[in-house]
Amino acid sequence: MKVELTPDAAQWVEAALAAGRFASAEEAIRYAVDRIKLSELRAELAAAEAEGGAFDADAVKRFARDRLAAEQRTSDH
Repeated sequence: MKVELTPDAAQWVEAALAAGRFASAEEAIRYAVDRIKLSELRAELAAAEAEGGAFDADAVKRFARDRLAAEQRTSDH
């Protein structure tokens, strides 16, 4: 897959590479995508909790594993 970054995003990647945070542009983009996924997961958990849900550590782990498995199945296709 080829992706064209906005000038701002490209500047962030270049600065991160220059600072030695990542070994490649691909690694930087994977990091950014993973952060977005984590943010979405946190938002879903917060919304569920706001609706009256209460979660113990095991329930959160199950939810996260199920969500990540579903995403993996989607990205495989």
